[in-house]
Amino acid sequence: MGSILSRSSLRYLIQHPWQAILSILGIAVGVAVVVAIDLANQSAENAFKLSMDSVAGEATHQISASSSGIPDSLYRFLRVEHGIRDSAPVVESYVAIPDHPGRTLLLLGLDVFAERPFRSYLQDLNLEGNGGLGAFLTRKNAALISHETGLALGISSGDTLAIRIGAKHRSLEIIGLLEPKDSFSKRSLENLILCDIAAAQEMLGMGSKISRIDLIIPDTGEGESLLQQIKSALPDGIILDRSGSRSQILEQMTRAFSINLTALSLLALIVGMFLIYNTMTFSVVQRRSLIGLMRAIGITRREIFALILSEALLLGFIGSAIGLLLGILIGQGLVQLVTRSINDLYFVVNVQSLDISLLSLLKGFLLGVCASLLAALKPSREATATSARDTLSRSVMETKLQERIPRLTFYGFLGVLLGTALLMIPTRNLTISYAGILFLIIGFMLWTPLSIIYAMKLLQGLMSKIFGMPGKLSARDVAGQLSRTSIAIAALSMAVAATVGVGIMVGSFRATVLSWLENRLTSDVYISAPTLVSRRNDATMDPAFIERIAALPEISDLNMYREITIETQGRLMYVMGSRLLPDVFYKFQFKDGDARKIWERLKSPDAVIISEPYAYKYNTAEGDIIEIPTDNGNREFQVAGVFYDYVSDVGVIMMHLDTYQQFWDDRRISGASAVASPGYAIDSVIDAIRNVVAPGEEILIRSNREIREVSITIFDRTFMITNVLRLLAIGVAFIGVLSALMAMQLERARDLGILRANGLTPGELWKLVTLQTGLMGFISGILALPMGGMLAYVLIFIINRRSFGWTLQFQFMPEIYFQAIILAVVAAILAGLYPSFKMSKASPALALREE
Repeated sequence: MGSILSRSSLRYLIQHPWQAILSILGIAVGVAVVVAIDLANQSAENAFKLSMDSVAGEATHQISASSSGIPDSLYRFLRVEHGIRDSAPVVESYVAIPDHPGRTLLLLGLDVFAERPFRSYLQDLNLEGNGGLGAFLTRKNAALISHETGLALGISSGDTLAIRIGAKHRSLEIIGLLEPKDSFSKRSLENLILCDIAAAQEMLGMGSKISRIDLIIPDTGEGESLLQQIKSALPDGIILDRSGSRSQILEQMTRAFSINLTALSLLALIVGMFLIYNTMTFSVVQRRSLIGLMRAIGITRREIFALILSEALLLGFIGSAIGLLLGILIGQGLVQLVTRSINDLYFVVNVQSLDISLLSLLKGFLLGVCASLLAALKPSREATATSARDTLSRSVMETKLQERIPRLTFYGFLGVLLGTALLMIPTRNLTISYAGILFLIIGFMLWTPLSIIYAMKLLQGLMSKIFGMPGKLSARDVAGQLSRTSIAIAALSMAVAATVGVGIMVGSFRATVLSWLENRLTSDVYISAPTLVSRRNDATMDPAFIERIAALPEISDLNMYREITIETQGRLMYVMGSRLLPDVFYKFQFKDGDARKIWERLKSPDAVIISEPYAYKYNTAEGDIIEIPTDNGNREFQVAGVFYDYVSDVGVIMMHLDTYQQFWDDRRISGASAVASPGYAIDSVIDAIRNVVAPGEEILIRSNREIREVSITIFDRTFMITNVLRLLAIGVAFIGVLSALMAMQLERARDLGILRANGLTPGELWKLVTLQTGLMGFISGILALPMGGMLAYVLIFIINRRSFGWTLQFQFMPEIYFQAIILAVVAAILAGLYPSFKMSKASPALALREE
């Protein structure tokens, strides 16, 4: 009996290929989006971990400074005076490759005599075969890169490699290409430039300072004693941390970013579940006579249940397998978007290829199969819970759905109530927040059948007046075929609602940032060194260059700032010392308090102001005390105010530049902004500044308008991947509508045949079906508006707040609502073109023939 049922199931799927293909395609695209985002996130994370591991090597601890490095004399002191032999000095900096825009490499200055215990990929290096150890140590700009990096850059041994370090251009002599034996060493060297530590110090302008000291400390009582000995020997401003702490800090920075992308990608899979549900429901309805006969001759409910569920399993299995392949292809493009967003927002990461993770593929496959089975549970239960007599009745499905509308509406109310309750929980857990959104969406979806009935009652008369009998029939059929239309409308409305919600969120974010820029960008010209992370500016300019600018007659006032990054005790701090003009500072927007009073308090050497994300992330408010490691030891500062800032979601601590220079032995400047003297045009000011730039330096000199345009370009680039995911979700919903209409074409063949036999022409039939699909799209668009508005509110005031700590201003954007309705109608009409064509061409005689 099982063999007979299997053959029957297979025969049905073969006889209805389009329905099966559309369902497979829907689940495949849903799985593909989830897998692509997971692979892209994983590839970026793996590349970052590999970079951190290749730099840290076997080090267990690191000694670093809070600002511009540590004296190399400290390394000699620890090694010689305290006998700490497992130690190695390191100089590091990311550098740009001007001949390959967008490509960055990590310049690593090492002491080869101290390195072997730390970095395994250096143990097998044969320096004798790469220009010799003497050349590596004595040539001024000698460097080594891997053979793979050389191929990617078109560099051979003996060639010169041009690099840019901050504002300065330098040239390296590649004295050899390294060819490690194992794959780990190859990948570790993939994005590295190796130099002698003295050469790196000179190129980076660090003088007698180094970036850090790597240590190997045994995890024993003796090791603990050694750590205490080292801590007691460290001067103020020098930090001892575990080597993995930096990696953990930077991973935490991108966690919310990754979670949000993953949640958005799951939307496509949820829409794909509607397709499987649609297909399985239709297969039950279309085979109701056959199922009734099976039940009548003794086939059990359990066997019928297994039959329908096995079909869903087969479709889910095939769709998920195809989705894995599509996910890898889509991931190739998405990994570049994810990498660019991370580089814009957080830190430098090089991702040269997509890492194919078996775990990611397995997760995607299981999600697809489980989603298919979950979506098929209700249709399978419907097939078994109905008696043989009822199964033979054509109207049972619609009658049962009509009877369940009050119950579905009540469940929808409970879903909205539960979702609201979850979102109101005072937590920063994004999983709980997205669970709340999911229940809200489910609640809205369960209201779809009732909404369709009332909407069609309102529209039936209007459609009859405008389009005549076809218009009246189209409205009646949408409400009369709820088992088919409600699923398609729910899927499309959910995808369009996501477009509305995300669109309003992005638009509100954009408007908030534009308003913020108007207040912050009050100078005429902005000067800075090129930086590798768009939203950070820790590169520096020559102080002599700043003095030359200040002396220009074209400039009346000059604002300056210095920005540094401090990593300590599992926390990342962006500290900015700023010398602003009072009129510029008064334009700052503070959560509480008056800017003029805060300015007076900020002049105190123990006062700072913090950005809103920092205050939210670390639960800090005005008047609180925060401790910051400085070059002169840990110092306590009082928070004078909390200001709105949209540069970084990590958070910024700002103090007066005089305060910064009092506690940090650092006189370098990261950036400046100039106010033009009366009578001078901005272009002439820019030309005057360019004329005092030293040869071999690259300085970014941009007008107020240009810096605003650059900021918005970075903003739009950050949300590009979000727009791609929205389009993919709409694509899956489009397939859902097409699937529903194809099912309706087959299911209603006899009804349409009767209409044709009573004189309805093919053109009128085409008009009827087109109006029906247009109505479905219109209702989907209308239903998407309140759900989209709800999603926008939650994304702006809950998800965004819990993810990044920003306060955004909600923007009512009527054009997005209008576009949503147009999008839904156009998507539905396009999806209905082929089914309507097939219906209009169908033969009335064949349609009326009984099987």
